[in-house]
Amino acid sequence: MENMVNGMTASTGRAVVVGTMGAEALTALYDLRWMLVLIVVLIVADFWFGVSESLHKKEHFRFSRAGRRTCNKAVDYVTYLILGSVIGLAIFEPLGWATHTTTAAIGLGFGCVWEIDSIVGHVCELHGVKNRFSIKRLIIALIKKKDADMGEAVEEAWSEEGEKK
Repeated sequence: MENMVNGMTASTGRAVVVGTMGAEALTALYDLRWMLVLIVVLIVADFWFGVSESLHKKEHFRFSRAGRRTCNKAVDYVTYLILGSVIGLAIFEPLGWATHTTTAAIGLGFGCVWEIDSIVGHVCELHGVKNRFSIKRLIIALIKKKDADMGEAVEEAWSEEGEKK
């Protein structure tokens, strides 16, 4: 027999908690709907221009590799979005500092910066423009200006990440 507390069974209590949290999670996801659309648009644009660049250069193109990298990016950016939102719901909203949509936008902003950098690189390459500006290089330069050793470490980590892809 189930434990009865104030006329409510333990399983009913769990159902109420899960139902309430589920409804709140759906509301939070609804608030982030346009950020999800932005993720899709950026990833499709990067995929399109990346494939176009490969075909333009007459490089060997493997759809499976491009598809795998695109799926990995989608998972990464959705993770940034959800992590930012959960941190906002768990910490920043209770303290009254920021809303979950603001913290989700900050989390997604990091992913967008890298994706836009990638898209600009593909478009410049397609049109024969030498792209000298990179957000990644700018960040490394700013870090190196503040702390040379830290800048070298970040640059090395990013170059190792690029080699793995």
